[in-house]
Amino acid sequence: KQQQIALPLTYLFHLSLSTNTIPHVWKSAYVLPLLKGGDPTNLNYYRPISKLSILAKVLEGLINEQLKEFLISNNILSPSQSGFRKQYSTTTATLKVLNDISESLDDKHHCAALFIDLSKAFDTVDHTVLKQKLCSIGLSEHTVGWFANYLSDRTQCLKVQNQKSIFLKVFAGVPQSSILGPLLFTIYINDLDKGIIDNLHLYADDTILYTSALSVELAISKLQSAFNQLQNTFYHLKLVLNSNKTKYMLFSKSKAKLQNLLPITTKEGHLIELVTEYKYLGILIDDCLTFKPHIQKLAHRLKLKLCFYFRIKSCLSFEARKNLVTATFMSVLDFGDVIYMNASADALHALDTVFHGALRFITNMRSLTHHCVLYARVGWPSLSQRRLKHWYLLIYKCILGLVPSYLQQLVELKSSSSYSLRSNDMLLLSVPRVRTEMGKKAFRFAAAQFWNEFHKRV
Repeated sequence: KQQQIALPLTYLFHLSLSTNTIPHVWKSAYVLPLLKGGDPTNLNYYRPISKLSILAKVLEGLINEQLKEFLISNNILSPSQSGFRKQYSTTTATLKVLNDISESLDDKHHCAALFIDLSKAFDTVDHTVLKQKLCSIGLSEHTVGWFANYLSDRTQCLKVQNQKSIFLKVFAGVPQSSILGPLLFTIYINDLDKGIIDNLHLYADDTILYTSALSVELAISKLQSAFNQLQNTFYHLKLVLNSNKTKYMLFSKSKAKLQNLLPITTKEGHLIELVTEYKYLGILIDDCLTFKPHIQKLAHRLKLKLCFYFRIKSCLSFEARKNLVTATFMSVLDFGDVIYMNASADALHALDTVFHGALRFITNMRSLTHHCVLYARVGWPSLSQRRLKHWYLLIYKCILGLVPSYLQQLVELKSSSSYSLRSNDMLLLSVPRVRTEMGKKAFRFAAAQFWNEFHKRV
């Protein structure tokens, strides 16, 4: 049966690629408005979800894999772009940014960071500019012609329950909910950092620009200059800056110097708000890098989830409760745990408390049961051991080169260190010198320090 389906699909896909033609019905989408929360009468609180043809998505998946292979083999993608790439993640991107900031503070510099938000970035992609980008990276004229047909004559209509609007043409943007859309957008903004001498990191359309200097004023001045240059690039790409959601933050040991500073402004004169906390790629970053706000909000969210679990506890078996916590609770705890693992013990204690609550839910044991008994009953380690496991795995991946180059280059082998899988030789890392406690939180130092201490223990 699979072969009976595969043969006609193969013929259709080859026909599409050879003629640079995609059936019109494959380029039509039903848009379902999904309420994100808030006032249901306000259209801004709805997220549009597009439903595309399944056959179109299958074809896009095949093209997507080939295009990715082309980009990787020719080393086309910018090293500062972490979105939609193998071995890249929000965790690696955040660790890179925080390492740079921590090292700057350790060098007695002040750091200023701008968290940039774009208005409907995927929907404002200009098709003419995108086709020029596809040509510039070395795709053949025939291939660009297929993408031109893919982007043209697209239509969509709004569908709510059994009611739908008329189909209207889409003149800009990459198709929402498509397989190729994210990768095409990545190519569209690939040279966004061109000419930017300061640090800029991208995760799809999530952009952070950060500078450091010996004085706060100079750091802000450098940030403003780089921001102006970046806005010029946005203009040429026809991307729209959302000045209301764009924020900036100062990282400095001397808070007394943060008074009466010149503001960061857009080229239109809009003031960018100075904040002390910002949620970057799922992690709430504070200007002191304590991660206390992130941990507190994470613990609160998990407590609410746990309260609901206890209400349905009697309906579930031991295995069902364990599987429920594994799928919906532990995945939330695991996300980004290597980023905040060096937070204070007091802050991390809040997560231990909610984790023990989840174990009591699974085991149906009383609240006074010692946590060691809970660990043994469920067969899980403590959260601190779980974080350390993830931490050591990440460092080992750095050594093996299974992480982005920007993280791999922060881990260096000791010149005298040798290692063989068949010997007991130690694989030690070079520990850089740091001046402050903040420097010890940088990935470059912490990874080497933890790894070497681990080898000494074993």
